[in-house]
Amino acid sequence: MVIGLVLLYAYAIDVTNVDLQEPLEPQRQNNLVEMLRELARPDIFAHDTETRSTALSIRMPCPEEVRGSQISLEGRQLTFTPNCVTTTQDFVTLEGQGFQPNATGYIRWIPIGSTTTRRLIEIRIDRNGNFTSRFTFPDVRPSEEPQRLDVVEITAQRIVGLSDTAILALEKIVETVLMALIASTIGTLIAIPVSFMAARNLMADVKSPLAAVMFSMIIAPILAGAGWWVTARLIQLAALVRENPWLGLGSLLVTVALTVVALRLSANILLNDSSQDRAGSALIGLASVLGLLSLVLLGQLGLVAGAWLESQLGVFGFIGNFIFVMSDLIPLLLPLAVGFIAALAGINVGSKIGQNAVLRTSESNARILTAVVTVVGTTILLFLLIYALTWINLLGIRDYVPNTLAGQVRSLGIPVAVISILAALLSLRTEARREIPIGLTIYTATRSTLNALRSIEPIMMGFVFVIWVGLGPFAGIMALMLHSVADLGKLFSEQVEDIDDGPREAIRATGANDVQSVVYAVIPQITPHYIAYIFYRWDINVRLSTIIGFVGGGGIGFVLQQFLNQLRYPQASVMIVAIAIVVAALDFVSSSVRTRIR
Repeated sequence: MVIGLVLLYAYAIDVTNVDLQEPLEPQRQNNLVEMLRELARPDIFAHDTETRSTALSIRMPCPEEVRGSQISLEGRQLTFTPNCVTTTQDFVTLEGQGFQPNATGYIRWIPIGSTTTRRLIEIRIDRNGNFTSRFTFPDVRPSEEPQRLDVVEITAQRIVGLSDTAILALEKIVETVLMALIASTIGTLIAIPVSFMAARNLMADVKSPLAAVMFSMIIAPILAGAGWWVTARLIQLAALVRENPWLGLGSLLVTVALTVVALRLSANILLNDSSQDRAGSALIGLASVLGLLSLVLLGQLGLVAGAWLESQLGVFGFIGNFIFVMSDLIPLLLPLAVGFIAALAGINVGSKIGQNAVLRTSESNARILTAVVTVVGTTILLFLLIYALTWINLLGIRDYVPNTLAGQVRSLGIPVAVISILAALLSLRTEARREIPIGLTIYTATRSTLNALRSIEPIMMGFVFVIWVGLGPFAGIMALMLHSVADLGKLFSEQVEDIDDGPREAIRATGANDVQSVVYAVIPQITPHYIAYIFYRWDINVRLSTIIGFVGGGGIGFVLQQFLNQLRYPQASVMIVAIAIVVAALDFVSSSVRTRIR
């Protein structure tokens, strides 16, 4: 075993090209020291600086006869040996006498054909007014004419406030923290319900007959599509009120009033006259549509109000922008939300229909019914799966199937029909009333999805969202939110799985249903852990936003990357300091919150 480990590590060192001599090279050590010294000098304060420059000349490359040069100016003397370089490995030495004692300064190079200067090295003058600096050039730009060097002596320096870099760091670190906050909030709201589906102890008891599952597969897509279509039509109708906000406000008040009336009538009917259940249900449906229309109208009016407030509030215009963005979420997400809720309702209705059907009929009739709905349900499921795979073009499947939905149905109809019939025949071999562990299936699918999302690095998610929504913090929020869902979903579900089952069993023994047992036995046990993980995730998102900024995801990471690419290490150091301070502050807040909720 020892020999195997030695061979493994020997091969690993060979593959990874470990060379301990590289960091010992003088040039690499010099570059490292210079970078560290630049990072240790963050550009935090703005200075009113008085300087004095002395010009030198340098040749690139060196002529055949290498010489030095000496300059005397106003009591200052500079000796430059040699006064030329040919490669970036060539060292030059600059000695100075007669400068202001204990002053500081730097040497800068003005490359040929460039409008910017390159700072080469810092200098520190001793108490006798002398200094000696030995340095190399970061690159060599050959030219026939000599190029210019400036020895800049800082004669006086006063702090006059924060530098532009520090102000930019404050703006970007606030943007980063808020970006992480929004991503953590949205990710938490999505991860909480997902975590219950990813908890094995909760899903293991969810079982249902095959007929109930297939009825759910049939009804859920129909109701989901109907909910999405109705909501989309209502949004189109409500968009007309943006041209006349007062008409929209009146319509909103009327729809809210009608919704309240419909709800009260339905409550009176269902509580007082059980024979009118259909009428009560119809009124509930009408109230739902009216309430949906009210929400859509509110969103459209919010867009108008938000845009007006943003233009009128001046420095507080962000309040109007907040109203506008929140209102814009309504037409964007409402069709999906209604479709999802309708699908859940379809699952519930289909499950009840299937269970009642197999319980009220004989075993033979129940098996026949199960086989029939299995054919239909499997067909719908397969076509939905094929449509999803075709849309994403998994393994280039679009090259082998028609582009239109009708063409796909014709080309794939026979294989789907064969698979559906085989599934129906298999269903005939099992008891119709036998419950299958549908909960474990949901658990496995949810866990697999979370694992897949968690395996993708946030920087890759940021790259995808930058392509989708463009450069800026919005792309970073989307990437952090998605990764937060994957991470928190796993952590939350593990906390659910680690709860004490005693309270849950006691509550179920009183006749409580699954939802009640979760509300009264599970949630009180997991709440402290959830809160701690939420703050911990916010801390992580602040740090991850720095990395996501490297691909254009906004925040302080975006400007940090720019400074590093431009070799502006003092400015980059300010960004690093800001990140470290915020991470330490968030860690302190998180620790305090966890201490209080324990």
